[in-house]
Amino acid sequence: MTVTRVKRPAHFARRMVQVAGFIFYLLAVQALVTAAVGLSLFLPSRNGADLLLPAASFLLACAYALVGYHLRRYSLWARNFAFAFAGLALFAFPIGTGLGLIIVGCVASANRARVFPSLRRPRPGESPLLRFEPELAAERVG
Repeated sequence: MTVTRVKRPAHFARRMVQVAGFIFYLLAVQALVTAAVGLSLFLPSRNGADLLLPAASFLLACAYALVGYHLRRYSLWARNFAFAFAGLALFAFPIGTGLGLIIVGCVASANRARVFPSLRRPRPGESPLLRFEPELAAERVG
């Protein structure tokens, strides 16, 4: 019997990236709820130290929303941040661990299906052939 590997179609991998982006949107909503709770703790006391939770949660919500938006548009940098955020979420047992595993699975399967671009695009005005790496070819003397 011959075992053959079945490649997952690219549309399934694209759908999984869309799911991972939606999970990041849900995490952004959760961070905004945390910011609202922190703000409700700040209002009665008017202590400046109580603003740390809402400010950090709001920044985290912005980061989650930005990564989710660009992940759904298959940006290479968003893939890297999705792996990083999912790796951090693995330590938030039990729900964060599940979400982190789902995000890692979705993004990794899309990465294997080559949904994301392999290299970054050159900036306007930048030569795609210009490299700042030294050549390792032997030079001739004489």
